[in-house]
Parts: sequence; C-alpha cells; structure tokens
Amino acid sequence: MRFTVADVFAGCGGLSHGFMRTGLFDVVLGTDIDPAALDTFRHNHEKLGAHPVLVPGDIRDISPSELGELLAPRGLDAEGELDVLVGGPPCEGFSQNRRHEIRGHNGDRLFVRNPLDSTDPRNDLFRYYLDFALMMRPKVILIENVPQMITSHRGATVEEIKRTLGRVGYDVTWNVLNASHYGVPQARRRAFVVATRSDVRPFEWPRATHSGEGGAANGLMPLVTVRDAIADLPDATERELGRRSVAHYKSTDSGYALSMRSDGSTPMNHVRRIPGDRVLDRLRAMRPGMISADLPEHLRTKSAYYNSYGRLDWERPAKTITKSCNYLGSGCFGHPVEDRGITMREAARLQSFEDDFDFLSKSEPHVAKMVGSAVPPLLAAALAGQIAKVIDG
Repeated sequence: MRFTVADVFAGCGGLSHGFMRTGLFDVVLGTDIDPAALDTFRHNHEKLGAHPVLVPGDIRDISPSELGELLAPRGLDAEGELDVLVGGPPCEGFSQNRRHEIRGHNGDRLFVRNPLDSTDPRNDLFRYYLDFALMMRPKVILIENVPQMITSHRGATVEEIKRTLGRVGYDVTWNVLNASHYGVPQARRRAFVVATRSDVRPFEWPRATHSGEGGAANGLMPLVTVRDAIADLPDATERELGRRSVAHYKSTDSGYALSMRSDGSTPMNHVRRIPGDRVLDRLRAMRPGMISADLPEHLRTKSAYYNSYGRLDWERPAKTITKSCNYLGSGCFGHPVEDRGITMREAARLQSFEDDFDFLSKSEPHVAKMVGSAVPPLLAAALAGQIAKVIDG
C-alpha cells in the first residue's frame, strides 16, 4: 500500500510528481487556479497510475472543509487519515512583484528581486493552506517557496507557521536546499518547511548526493551540468513535429540524460525560438559567464535584469529556470553555443522532468510558466524518500 499525498497549489505537478517517482506515494488531490496546468497535472499522474481528485479555480472560493469533503470517496476526509499534504503557495508576494535597483560595475542599472511585499494579498494563501492542514491533520506537511519566505521580515512567516502548527502538536523545521546538490542540473535554491505530527518519527533532511569542488573526495557525485542534461536531445525543430523515433536522440554517456529519456519516442516541446534581430545581436555578443552589464555599449538596454541575455555554460549547472525562461531578456536562458533561446524541453530537462512528461498547452509562454514554476521532481523525490521514512517508522 502506498502513502497518500494531497497537492495544493500544484501547478503542473512537479512536487507531487517527484513523490510519485519514488514508487512509494499515490497522489489523491490536486488544486490549481490554472486549468491547463491542472490538466497537465492530471494527465501525467494518470500515466503513473494515480487518479487524483481535481479542484480547479481560485482555492479561496471553496472552504477548507469543503475541500476536505472531496476526499471522502477515498476514505481520507476524517482528521488524521491523510499521510502527506504538500504545496507551494504562490511566491510572487515574496519575491516576484517588486524589483530593487542596483548599479553594475560600470554604472548600468540592474535589477534584483525584492523580498516580501507585505501588501500583496497572495501572501495570505499560506494561511489558507494552514487552515486546511489544521483540519486534515496529516502525518507530514510540506511547504515549498522561495528562500525569502524564511528570511523576510526577520522570519515572521516561518515563525507563524511554526506557532500555528506547534499548537496542535507538530514539530516544525525548515531549510533552504540547492537543487544541484540532489542531481538536478540547475543551481536553484528553494525553501522548504516540514512539519511532522507527534506520533511519527522526526524528519531528517536528505543528505546531498552531488557536489562541486572536492565532491568525489567526500563520496559525492559531481554536479550535473548543462551538457549532461541536454546535449543528447535531437536537434531542435522550427515547429512542433510531435514524438519521433528514439533514433533521433544523440549518443551520450550521461547517466542523467539516459535516465530522462523516453523508451518509446523523442519528446514534445523541443521547438527552437529565434529571437528578433536586436535580441539576437545581444545573445551573439555573450559568452557563458557574462552578464548584461558586459554587453557592448551599443547593445545595452536602459535597464536589465542581472543575467538577462546570458548563455548557459556547458560545463556547469544552469542558473535558475524561471517561469519566463522563454524570454532571453528575463534571465540566463541562451543556448550555450547556438544563437537561440533554450527550448521548453531543454528547460524541462534542466528542471529534471523526464521526456515522457507532457505539457498540455499550445502556448509557449504558458509552458514556460508551468516548467519554471515547478519544484524539480528530483529534488522533490529526495524529500519524499525522507518523508516515507517518517511515516513508515
């Protein structure tokens, strides 16, 4: 019998998909305001044998008790029956809506993300999540968000979570994990809060499996690089050709790439995007490691994000793949050597979505949003393995 997982604010399902990939969990519920993302969630979970209850739309339009009642057919509506509740309340209120201006070494205006915007109503969504958790009383609760959730306002958010859940007997711990330390080819830092019920084992954070300098000496594997992740994919096409023969994959000795491949066909969403002339000129001027401030003066913009128009480095993990990864002006999303942005399948590989995972949208920006907003499934699987130990005793 597998453990049960309910995924709130699920998006396309990267977090719960990682749980499913361990073979130890069954996803029973998924909610999201984006119907196409939830359709992608349903489609890929059903491919793995799960049949979750789906709740589309704004979750604030349904009470926590009504949400719990939807699990009645699974026998999980009673307090304490659900094994795990996972979710990533939308993080825009913490890091995405506002920008902070800094100056580059040559005086150029650059922007970095600001921490918590206390006026953003989305910051209250984590309280809805807590209300549902208090009603369901699952054995383990997992919350994912940007690192600023832990540091903003001197830790007020995580302290509120600890105080709220601690009153009903949960032990609460939190940490910031780098996805590259768990085999994901991306230097993505995310915050996780884990709460365990008093009648289960204490939670222990998963140990890193990969490292950079000196990793082998510590018994760890080297970091998975961009080359390891995407070099074996077929040549990107000008339009969607659908799934093709696996003979189109390129030869590779990358264990990561081989683990991501489909046994039946090449993946969808591998369409190359050639930017406009001005953007293309900027990309051609960039080399891996360069930032927007390194552009020649005639190619600079009046303002830019720090890593905009950057190229990925074959020999390093990617920088953070965001929901704007289809736009070169939003970050380091240029192909290492080709004069184009990364395809959405390359972005998915860098997020550790295997090639059999389908993104059900004909809109590239929408696919980018689904890919970039997700928790990397390999990182989620590392957490899931530790949570399984908690529940199983």
